[in-house]
Amino acid sequence: MNMMRKYWPDLGMLVAAVTAIGMVLNYHSMSELSMILWLSFIAILVHQFEEYRWPGYFGGLFNIVIFKSAQPKHYPLNPQSAMVINLIIAYVFYLLPVFFPTLIWLALAPIFMGFFQFIWHGIFANIKAKTWYNPGLFAVLVLHFPIGGWYLYYIIEHKLASTTDWIIGFAYFAIAVYLLIIKGNMWMKDIQSPFHFSDKQMGPYYK
Repeated sequence: MNMMRKYWPDLGMLVAAVTAIGMVLNYHSMSELSMILWLSFIAILVHQFEEYRWPGYFGGLFNIVIFKSAQPKHYPLNPQSAMVINLIIAYVFYLLPVFFPTLIWLALAPIFMGFFQFIWHGIFANIKAKTWYNPGLFAVLVLHFPIGGWYLYYIIEHKLASTTDWIIGFAYFAIAVYLLIIKGNMWMKDIQSPFHFSDKQMGPYYK
């Protein structure tokens, strides 16, 4: 478990690389919709690598800048909670739509989350930190936005989404953000946690 806790972002990038190679090898047999959903899955893996490995100081941003924690290396976010939450987001929330592409609402939710990440990384966190960049923003701008826009264009152009899909998709997105990002971090916080972020993961905020 210690190895997993330490290297899960790197494993994610390995999965992203293997997925990308698989897409190239199977390009001619893949539908456009399937391709978009696989790219969306790759996007979240790159996003998580950016947050927790390189440059990797999302933990410091979250604990020091946002929560002004007196124990920023492990509270409220710690390596254990970060791993659990992010693995669920990537390998359940983002991966499921790949295998059920006809369930439009199922894919709309992670697409909406990708757009929401701009509000968090691009606006809220940057205002709090008084910066123009924080880990995760690159993936949002370079991957989540264009891939999400491509998905929305495709389903609208081909009239694949019903009103029900939009409503359920947005509701599913809102519930996922609340349970996985907002409540998940609070449920798993532990002031006595033995799992600590490194100085590098604290970034420029740590004195």
